[in-house]
Amino acid sequence: MAAPIKRKCEVENGEHHVEKQPKGDVAVEDKSSSTLSRFISWCDKHNFQISPKVTVSRIGSCAQWGMHAVEDIAEGYCIFQVPRTALLMPAQSDIADKVDIESPELTSTNQWVPLLLTLLYESSKPDSKWSPYLALAPDPESIDLPMFWDQAEVDRLLRGTGVEKAVKRDLDMIESDYNNLVLPFKQKMNGKISDDAVSLSNFKRMVAFVMAYSFTEPAHKKLDTSESGDENKEEEEEEEDEDSEKLQPPMMVPMADMLNHITKHNAKLTFGAEALKMVTIRAIQKGEEIFNTYGQVSNLHLMHMYGFAERYPENTNDVVEIPVTRLLEAAKENCEEESQSKLIESKWELLKKQDVIDDDVVVLGRDGILNDDVCRQVLKVLCKDPSQFSEYVEKEGWSDAESEASDTETNGLDLSHIPQLDPEQKVLLRRMGELHLEDYAISIDDATKKMERANQLPLRERYALFTAHGQQMLIEQLIKACSATTCAGCS
Repeated sequence: MAAPIKRKCEVENGEHHVEKQPKGDVAVEDKSSSTLSRFISWCDKHNFQISPKVTVSRIGSCAQWGMHAVEDIAEGYCIFQVPRTALLMPAQSDIADKVDIESPELTSTNQWVPLLLTLLYESSKPDSKWSPYLALAPDPESIDLPMFWDQAEVDRLLRGTGVEKAVKRDLDMIESDYNNLVLPFKQKMNGKISDDAVSLSNFKRMVAFVMAYSFTEPAHKKLDTSESGDENKEEEEEEEDEDSEKLQPPMMVPMADMLNHITKHNAKLTFGAEALKMVTIRAIQKGEEIFNTYGQVSNLHLMHMYGFAERYPENTNDVVEIPVTRLLEAAKENCEEESQSKLIESKWELLKKQDVIDDDVVVLGRDGILNDDVCRQVLKVLCKDPSQFSEYVEKEGWSDAESEASDTETNGLDLSHIPQLDPEQKVLLRRMGELHLEDYAISIDDATKKMERANQLPLRERYALFTAHGQQMLIEQLIKACSATTCAGCS
């Protein structure tokens, strides 16, 4: 395919630079694909810079398109760069003004709607600037996200993983956004977007496209130019932290979205003022697939957003989200009298009143419980005897001594320190894990056996198995930690 050939990126002062060479053929294995050919030519026209050391194809790729090394590549090498002018985002579309005017309402539920409307508009235009890129968008039949599965299939394969809940939220939001935001916007466009383009089925397809292929630029903190005192600096730092937590609007990054993800990735996307660059983070051998990272994401997130998961223990970022109400269930199991049950309910209501819990989950990772502050407080309150709880209520919370002790706790609830918890707290944590295991569509024993032939399973079933089994392994580690005894001097 006609496209610029580039030389290895040299790193100068921390920046990656690409030196141009005369035009030639980018290595593209699947030359029979006219769609891919047009896209590569489009990249050439819009000044993409692509290394000749990589190839784009379906061959050997884990999903859809992929990129492979055709030569050995060094660490710090710029594989390709995408000029910001080629990014598909609302601000660069013909309907930018319309979207901007309606932006406060369009973003009232989430940040995706402006981009979704832009995609609906651009994909309906035969002469769209991004037509060759959009032609590579996967067909609805090939997007195997759980949101496209039958409900019975979701329940059969994903019950208990949390993916089934995320899918329900998605479908509810899609229908709501379509009726309340997309259709009214279409009316205001006065025929510029066709009825076919704004059908519910096409909107759902674009949602899947954005879920699986869009990028979100990291929030950039403002430079500290303050010459005032430490107090003002602290206030500015707090404001910066709040700004960094705000979600940035997503955008489509042609070429970058062809790369697939694994936790042990070998490249990453960097964001510069003029261009986005895909840079290797380690040496890559000839024949290896180039993998980007979608972030520190669990299998739950991967399965929900992208339709795949990693085998345990490959995903070091995997977690299981256990509803905190499992602790309530566990506590009530030990109640032999109605008064005991009422006491537990009173404790729970107080925790809700104090905003300690709402619709919270206990987030369990490979090293232990990640949100240990919430979990510790719930455990302490649930395990108080009647007199201790009465005192707690009278004081409207912890005493100063208890609060100070809580603030200085550094052990947290990682697996190595859980054995040091009070026996009653360990019983609750253990039972929380056991109760959640009962909710999966497949038992931990059956999942472990099935993993032996996982590669023979259809992809949908295989990735659902990876999701459930990985979470079950994390819960099993928690149960073992709760069953362990504290050794002498291990405090």
